[in-house]
Order: sequence, then structure tokens, then C-alpha cells
Amino acid sequence: MNKSSLTNRQTRKISANYIFPVTRKPLKNGIIVVDENGEIVDLIDTDGVLREQCGLEFYNGILVPGLVNAHCHLELSHLRNKITPKTGLPGFIAQISKREEASLEKIVRAAQKADRELHKQGVVACGDISNRADTFGIKAKSKIFYHTFIEIFGFDSERAKTIFESAQVLSSECYGDFSIVPHAPYSISTALFKMIAKNAETKKSIFSIHNQESAAENEMFAQQNGVLMARMKALGWSASDGLPPAKTALTAYFAKKPKNVNILLIHNTFTTKADVENVIKRKEKVFFVLCPKANLFIENALPDVEMLHCLGAKIAIGTDSLAANDTLSVLAEMKTLHQNFPQIAFHEILKWATKNGADALEKSQKLGSFERGKAPGIVLISKFDFKTKHLTKDSTARLLVEQGKLSS
Repeated sequence: MNKSSLTNRQTRKISANYIFPVTRKPLKNGIIVVDENGEIVDLIDTDGVLREQCGLEFYNGILVPGLVNAHCHLELSHLRNKITPKTGLPGFIAQISKREEASLEKIVRAAQKADRELHKQGVVACGDISNRADTFGIKAKSKIFYHTFIEIFGFDSERAKTIFESAQVLSSECYGDFSIVPHAPYSISTALFKMIAKNAETKKSIFSIHNQESAAENEMFAQQNGVLMARMKALGWSASDGLPPAKTALTAYFAKKPKNVNILLIHNTFTTKADVENVIKRKEKVFFVLCPKANLFIENALPDVEMLHCLGAKIAIGTDSLAANDTLSVLAEMKTLHQNFPQIAFHEILKWATKNGADALEKSQKLGSFERGKAPGIVLISKFDFKTKHLTKDSTARLLVEQGKLSS
């Protein structure tokens, strides 16, 4: 970047105790130079010595790229504090399926509030599930980039074509990036799964699926019984239409998934080491998306994050919905991971919440790290423990600089 081109751009110089670029080592007392469009003009290593200079903004804390929520259900925000926790997945499904139908006005109002909270807490991009069009207008106007996952389910193979065509009609109302995806292996017929996978492969669209959120999910496929199977049968599931028996829920569908597209496996609470090794050896673009607070809320259990990390799995972070969480804060998810897996360094968890999420949603050309030419947004994390390089229970996040505009 030459001096003459810089003079034609209005810039801000922002510094903090540490800058975490994600793709390189942290910079003590470093400086980020950003233009009026949020683009990173320069990243200055001061060798830890910050000298007073005109126009420099200094903040106590650390600066990190805008956070990415790789899995959310904005349309369920009206269910905050409405669901009983720790009932297990079958119990959670029963509560959701029997919930009182809310008015569109209530759904939209709650989702608008949740969208504002996400943005205020530093989220710049979000992979969001939609079963209906209720939140499409909110996402179209939001300051956050959304990739909408139009999620479908259906047990009856004879209705597979009708269900899929309804999803295509719904997608025509969606603004921005979208994919048509299955809910979970236990809630989809084989015929419908094949249609979704073929469409994703043809359109080169991101594929997402709830994966092994409950031990009962693996039991359903491996042993053909259990509380989840009983719940699904009560809702109309039939073994003749569903995905076939398998060693685990993941193996029931993984060979049938679309090829050469990003695959987001959501939750992974009961994913085994053998499952992960099988995924990794295929050398495909698979992301294990963790939503730890929701896992604790529903199953009172966490994925084997240390195992995933040690095996080199690509990990991203989500929040799930306010039906299964008290907040959509990605920072809160990072704190939960820190508290339960303190052996994993902060910079690793930060990568999951930024670059890996951006990679998963195919927006890493602009988001996920501090690099010249990118416009990832700048988030200040305050009340950081500099001695241990850990978040504290009192750590907060707020957006200092908006992310740049993204093309759909």
C-alpha cells in the first residue's frame, strides 16, 4: 500500500494490549489501520512498544476479528425461557413439537431482538436455520451476514418430492445465500435425503445436518430401539422409510452426503473417535460445529472436544437457539469451552469462532482474520486474563468496527 493511495482514504488507527490476527502470532500493543469501509489497510507490529501518536485509539483488552456463529435458529427466539432444561433430546423434541403456536408478530419481535443482540456482541456472520419464512425480512435488513439453511424433514418417502418442492418454493423468498438441508438423520426419509444431497452437489451449496446430539440417536441406528426411536415413531417415523441401520448415526448417512461441498456437522455431542477418524481420513471439507451451552441445556453433556482437537478436526462454534440457550453470544460459548477444556489454548478456540466459521460459511475472503484487504470487523474483548491468556467469567465482547459488505 503506497502513501499516495492512503491519503485518499479516511482511516482509523486502533490499538489494544494485544491484537489477535488469528493467522499469525498475537501482537502486543499492535496497531490496526482500518478504512471507512472496514477494510484492513495495515497491521503494525510495534514490537510491544506503543508510542504516542496523533489519532491513535487505545483500548484495554484484546482486539479480535468479528465472531462467526456457525449454527443458530433465529426463528425460535420467542421460546427463550419456555423449555425445561436437561430432559434429553427426546424430551426436548417433545416440548418443541407440543409448544403453543406463537403469533407471527411475537416470533418476529423476538427474532429482531436476538439479531440486535448478536450484532452488539460482535457476531458478523451467522449460519441460521429456517423452517419457515418468518425471519427472512429480518435477515435481509440485518447488519450481520446470514447464510440461511432451509431445513426440512419428513418420514414418508412417498411425500419426499412434495416436501422438497415446498423447500424450493420457500428458498425463492430467501434473500442472500441459502442451502436446502436435512434436519437430522433420524427425522428424514432415505428418498428425501437423496434429493437434498443431489441438489447440494449440483448447486455446490453448503450442507448442514444435526449430528449425534444424543446417545439415543446412535442407539436408534445401531440397535433399532430406544427413547428417540419411540419418540420418532409417535410422530410418524417408519423404519421402512428412514435411513438404514448403521454402527452410528453418522455412518448411516455420511457415505450418502453430497461430495465436494462444505459439510457442517452440528453438535457432535456423542460422536466417537472412530467416527471422527473416518471423517478426517476422507480429506473432505467437514466442519464439526460445537454448541456447548445448548448441549448442556439439552443433554447435560459436552462433546469430546479434546479428542476432536487432537485429531485435527476442523471445529467451528454455534449457539443453537434461545429455546436451548439463554444467550446467542459466541463469547459465552467460548467461555464454556475454556471452563471445561482449559488445556486448549485461547488462540485455538478463537480460531474456531472466527476463521473456521468464516471458512465453513465460505466467507473467509473477507472475514475471519486480520489481514490486509479483508474487512472482518473488529471486536474488543475486555476483562481478559493476560497472565493466563484466558477469558474470564466477566469477559465481554463488543463490536468496534463493522465488517465490510459481502457479496452474495
